[in-house]
Amino acid sequence: MTVVGAGTLGTQVALQTAITGHDVTVLDVSEDSLQNCRKNHELILQSFLEREQDPSKVQARAWTNLKSSSSSSSNNSSKDAERVVQETLGRLMYTTDPAQAMDGCELVSENVPEVPEIKSSTYTTLTDHIISSNDNTQDIIFTTNSSTLLPSDFVDVLPEQYRSNFLALHFANGIWDANIGEIMPHPGTDPAITEQVVNFAKDIRMVPFHILKEQNGYIINSLLVPWLNAAQTLVTNGVVQTPSEVDKAWLISMGGYHHNDLSTIRAPFIVMDQIGVPLVANVLSYWGEVSNDAQMTANGNYLQTHYVDHGKHGITNGNPSMCDPTEGIYSYPHPEYMNSDFMH
Repeated sequence: MTVVGAGTLGTQVALQTAITGHDVTVLDVSEDSLQNCRKNHELILQSFLEREQDPSKVQARAWTNLKSSSSSSSNNSSKDAERVVQETLGRLMYTTDPAQAMDGCELVSENVPEVPEIKSSTYTTLTDHIISSNDNTQDIIFTTNSSTLLPSDFVDVLPEQYRSNFLALHFANGIWDANIGEIMPHPGTDPAITEQVVNFAKDIRMVPFHILKEQNGYIINSLLVPWLNAAQTLVTNGVVQTPSEVDKAWLISMGGYHHNDLSTIRAPFIVMDQIGVPLVANVLSYWGEVSNDAQMTANGNYLQTHYVDHGKHGITNGNPSMCDPTEGIYSYPHPEYMNSDFMH
């Protein structure tokens, strides 16, 4: 499998695919992004180890009962978990070379920024670098992990022989805990390809949802984007003084104070940091323009000028307790919402 884009979700998709036994090549235009991806893979796998070794921690839904390929040689679960980590790292390769990434590839997961022009140029680059001597090139499946855009928006960019092999396979952020796979074909997708992708999602321990017709935002983001937009509206329009007030009100009203593990809490601006502030800014700006929604456009611009332009991009590994110092809506690795008195 080739994962294109070493950002937040690309990093997660690659790790989850590798930890379930598949060889994965991560392709990105930036060597720095690849190095950061590799580092985050090591950090995330440490989280897997910690959950395995600490009986008080709940293992991620998509990580339960993972076994090393050589687990029969030992009954020591700690050593078995360590072997899972080493085998996973051994299945991951990182490159800036599209030809290397496409050589022998059977399935592509595109995870580049939510900008139509970038996605279109990515598909052109990928298909231009497919190794012509590979007998299985026409069998390559192309999937997009686009958050809100449709497969139909890009299908014509692909050479004709790949258009029936193209569809969306969308993941939620933190895919080992929120382990859903939304499979959305376009009208020309071969049903057999859709079935293969549904089975692949199951194989990497996702719960598959077959979206029967194209819908911007699938199921999850059709619910998530309006939620984030409503939260940002309160800040953009000066209804509240800080994003943390919105998060605090949400968590208290939804019973968030019952959480024993604050690293798993979900409120609008916490989620923005976990998704990545640039992605949220792009989505709100794009859909504000498309739908002629002045408020949504203003919200996207606010995130861009107050955070993204200042290098405040949020976190990329889904776990603030093990993130290097960084900035987003909150400051990490010890964000305000992790304090025991946050909701007091």
